[in-house]
Amino acid sequence: MTRTFASRVDDDIELVLLDHHHTDAIHALVLSSLDHLRPWEEIARPDLTREETLEYVTAGQRSWAEGRALPSAIVYRGEIAGVVGARITREVDKAQIGYWLGSAYQGLGIMTRSVRAVVQTLIEDEGMHRVELRTAADNQRSRALAERLGFTLEGTLREAYPIDGVRHDLCIYGRLRNDR
Repeated sequence: MTRTFASRVDDDIELVLLDHHHTDAIHALVLSSLDHLRPWEEIARPDLTREETLEYVTAGQRSWAEGRALPSAIVYRGEIAGVVGARITREVDKAQIGYWLGSAYQGLGIMTRSVRAVVQTLIEDEGMHRVELRTAADNQRSRALAERLGFTLEGTLREAYPIDGVRHDLCIYGRLRNDR
């Protein structure tokens, strides 16, 4: 059986399952947003190739087919604006959310609305008991998003997140099925 996913978040935003048709748009978006993404995202490198982007998309598709991930493109007013997804560990009903947004789409509430929809999908449709969000301690925008969506800061792992040769402290936020 082939699994599908699409979610209309609101009039402006739709989440669609990442697939190979998104490769060029994702590649261009990452490269156009390097200054914004590079401190936080491993994929954000000036030498990122289309083939590496295709592998990123393909790995997400494979994990989705196996029931281990929810990889989705954020489509804002018909344009790919970023990615939001989750790694799923069904054995313990837990998911870990990850996301990034192109620099041109910042400050519009796109990520807050998108992550809220993914959390709802994970809890209601995928049966997750626990959803985690991990972010660099100095990524204030990502931390604010977690707190806006009712996640609880549960701890900080020191120098646990190496990106581009810099080790960041990693904040772990959690939200349980019954949290309001």
